[in-house]
Amino acid sequence: LAYVEDKPQEFDEQIAKVVAVSPRYGEAYRLAGELAAHNYRFDEAVVLVRKGLALDPANPRILSDLGTHLLRTGDEAGARAALEQSFRNHPFDVVSFNLLQMMDTLDTFVTVRDGDFVIRMDKAEAPVMQDSVVALARQAMSAMTARYGFTPKGPILVEVFPRHDDFAVRNVGLPGMIGALGACFGRVVTMDSPKARPPGEFQWEATLWHELAHVITLQMSNQRVPRWLTEGISEYEEKVARPDWARGMDVEYAGLLNRGQTIPLAELNASFQDPRRIGLAYFQASLLVEHIVATYGDAGLHALLRAYGRGLETDAAMRQAIGVGFSEKKAAYDRRMEDKYGKVRAALKEPPADVNLPRMPLEALKAYAAANEGNYIAQMSLGVQLQRGGDLDGAAAAFRKAQALVPIVRGDDSPQALLAQLAIRRRDHPAAIDALQSQVAVDFDNIDAARQLAALLRETGVTEPARLEPVYQRIVAIDPFDADARTALGRLLMRQDKPAAAVREFKAVVAMNPVDKAAAYTDLAESYLQSGKRVDARR
Repeated sequence: LAYVEDKPQEFDEQIAKVVAVSPRYGEAYRLAGELAAHNYRFDEAVVLVRKGLALDPANPRILSDLGTHLLRTGDEAGARAALEQSFRNHPFDVVSFNLLQMMDTLDTFVTVRDGDFVIRMDKAEAPVMQDSVVALARQAMSAMTARYGFTPKGPILVEVFPRHDDFAVRNVGLPGMIGALGACFGRVVTMDSPKARPPGEFQWEATLWHELAHVITLQMSNQRVPRWLTEGISEYEEKVARPDWARGMDVEYAGLLNRGQTIPLAELNASFQDPRRIGLAYFQASLLVEHIVATYGDAGLHALLRAYGRGLETDAAMRQAIGVGFSEKKAAYDRRMEDKYGKVRAALKEPPADVNLPRMPLEALKAYAAANEGNYIAQMSLGVQLQRGGDLDGAAAAFRKAQALVPIVRGDDSPQALLAQLAIRRRDHPAAIDALQSQVAVDFDNIDAARQLAALLRETGVTEPARLEPVYQRIVAIDPFDADARTALGRLLMRQDKPAAAVREFKAVVAMNPVDKAAAYTDLAESYLQSGKRVDARR
């Protein structure tokens, strides 16, 4: 504790007392290193554990910890040496075994170098993904280093795993980490590839951008930023980069505000350790960061990171950076939340306890909905009951009212999704396209809706690139291994005289070994020729 609290003299005094009792007790340094690592200070953890190893050179647990910490600093060769020695001394240690097995898998990966980035990917995925990963990493780092006025120390190692359990072992030595998509240790980023999960479960581009934001905030704060702030900034940076990447919890959060179930600011950091509240903690932290930037500007946020870097605790850091303590932010934060969510909260107000809308007779429900036209729940309940009764026009009217009240609802039970279903049943393709476009606009990860929209646009003879390209861009962003979508996108880009962008799509299609290889190579050749790369086109 003395070490993590930056009290070196007290730390040295305590260590001296321990070593006086047991001169070979390297465990004292190992435990200090473990706590330092829990606080993101991985380079310091390596130094501490090495001191423990100097006292007890054959200790397998110290060696295993050294390997783990070295992995988190990017020294994979040093990590392997430490882990192999640990495993020789204690061949039944699960973590060492898992990490060595994972590193055997890493040895088969393709390594791509681009400036300060070292990107490692599965050899089967690299031909499809590497151009996109490199381009996005470069874009993210360029944008954020410029805005934060800070260039992180490199090289920055990015590893992308097609098996989630390999990703989990890379981070913590054990499989699991069910809810995690990516991790950052300061100079090392690890993440799931799109193949690690079914399409639509997560957005790999948003995940990479999120983790690269951690590179900035961890290094800028000397690895001392608290969890709420680093996660809040990463979530916020996703929204800055592309608003449709935002974690879609606005409707849920408005409901929690109505019920008084949001996280008190004083409990926000601790909530990242609570699996029941961690999803909400991410979202609420991003709202707090958004509030700080809106009130004190980027300069205030950057000053806060640097204050943490000087070793200040939260209240002192906030007072020094923005002039108010953490607890004093509550009133202003609450006002901003009311401004942001007031209308949605009013629309989501739940009916009285004695009103059961799903069981209400239709005529009574019609009267209730007419008397509560501003209530989303009432309009949706009416629409669902009318749909069940076969009144499709009435149901559509109710769903449109609900959509106007809360247009940001996501999922297959949203007004937009239900309107699309109704329109398809009635073979009203223009109405179905309008509804699906509204759904895709707010439901970024819904690949089924995007694919359905693309199919309807094809069926109705839509050929304008301006309408088609965003839909195929969305499908490819969610599932970069969809060869048909990438082919369609590449051809749309060619029609708009964007051959360089088309090359990336067609190269990925060729790498996926499609059934019609001749067509795939011809597409690629045409994009090379239009780009002026005649040698590549001829090849």
